[in-house]
Amino acid sequence: MRLLAAVLLGGVLAAPLALAQEPSAPAPPAPAPPEQAPPAQAPPAQAPPAQAPPVAKAPATKAPEYDVKAEVTIKGVVEDIHESKMRGDHPGLHLILKTETETIEVHACPVLFMSELEFAIEKGDTLTVDGSRPEAGGIVVAREITKGQVSLRLRDKTGAPVWTR
Repeated sequence: MRLLAAVLLGGVLAAPLALAQEPSAPAPPAPAPPEQAPPAQAPPAQAPPAQAPPVAKAPATKAPEYDVKAEVTIKGVVEDIHESKMRGDHPGLHLILKTETETIEVHACPVLFMSELEFAIEKGDTLTVDGSRPEAGGIVVAREITKGQVSLRLRDKTGAPVWTR
């Protein structure tokens, strides 16, 4: 019995060696994937649409410089007050003043400068403005603003701003 067991065991034990030494048969091919429609072809590459050349922005209207030869004195009622932050403009407080004959924009000074001096201007105030008006019918660049008996000097006699000193 021992012999039979050894033969059987030997045969069983030898079988894996024999299997491992035998050349293996080629593996069966993997099943083919199911038939699919060919991928949709992308349309031929097209150049991106031509972009229009950038349009040059119109330069901002440059605010007039103070011109001592074009000094004027105007008197009127404040219709509007606003702060300008536009490039090319005098940044700061702008007033719309209605005189007996016209409505004029007055460029005064930086808002912070005006608030530090505690010189309040409100809609409806009557002001006298001494300033420069280099273009007929154009903007007035204020040198001095008078409200009642109080005057605020914004520029010296040459037109240089006093807030930069």
